[in-house]
Amino acid sequence: MNFLNGVEKRFVKSAVLLSGLCIAFFAYRLIITGTWRYSFVIGNLVLAWLGLIAGWLLARRVAKQAWMSWRSIGLTILWLVFLPNTWYVLTDFLHVKPTGEVSEIYDIVLIGTLVINGFILGFTSLYLVHHQIRRRVSEQKSDLIIAGVILLSSFAIYLGRNLRWNSWDVLTNPSGVIVSVSDRIVDPLGHPRALNITGLFFVLLCSVYFALWKFIHLPNSREK
Repeated sequence: MNFLNGVEKRFVKSAVLLSGLCIAFFAYRLIITGTWRYSFVIGNLVLAWLGLIAGWLLARRVAKQAWMSWRSIGLTILWLVFLPNTWYVLTDFLHVKPTGEVSEIYDIVLIGTLVINGFILGFTSLYLVHHQIRRRVSEQKSDLIIAGVILLSSFAIYLGRNLRWNSWDVLTNPSGVIVSVSDRIVDPLGHPRALNITGLFFVLLCSVYFALWKFIHLPNSREK
C-alpha cells in the first residue's frame, strides 16, 4: 500500500481489523446455526467500504486536479451514490428478531458491529471530502454543502429501506429511481414517511458528524 501515507495506513489497518471482527461474528453465527439469515451483513459491509473508497479517491483526485474536470465530477457522482450505504446499516437493526437460533443479544452485537463499521467508514469518507471543500470555500459554505450531502444521503436511506432501491439501481434502472425521487420532491406532503425518515437521519447524522468535526478542529490551547 505504497499509495497510502502513514496515517492512512494506520487507519486502514484499524478499519480492516474492526471489519474482521464483524465478519468473525457473522461466521461464528453461521457455523453454530447453519443458516445464512444474516448474509446481508457481508454485502452491506462491502458497500460501506465502497463508500469510503469512493470518498478517498475523490479527495485524492481533487487535491491534484480541478473539481470540475470530468473525472472529478464522475468520482463525485460515484461518491454520492455509495456514501448512503455507510449509514444505511443502522436500519439493519430491523432484522433483529427472536429466532431461537442464537441469543437475540448476539444478533444485536452482530448488527451493532456492522453499524459501528459503517458509521466510521461513512464519517471518514465525508471528512476527507469536507476537508477538500473547506480548502476552496468558506467554513460556512463548506458546512452547508456537507449538510446538503447528508440530506441527500438521508433521503437515499429512505429510498433504500422503504422503496428497496439500491446504489446499483442508479446505473441499471435510472428511470425508475428518477420517477420515485421526482414524485416525492413534487409532492413531499403526500409522502410523510419520506419526510419523517429523511428528517430523522438528517438530524442524527448532522449532529454526530459536525460534533466530531468541531472536536477534531478544536484550536490548540495553552496552559496559562
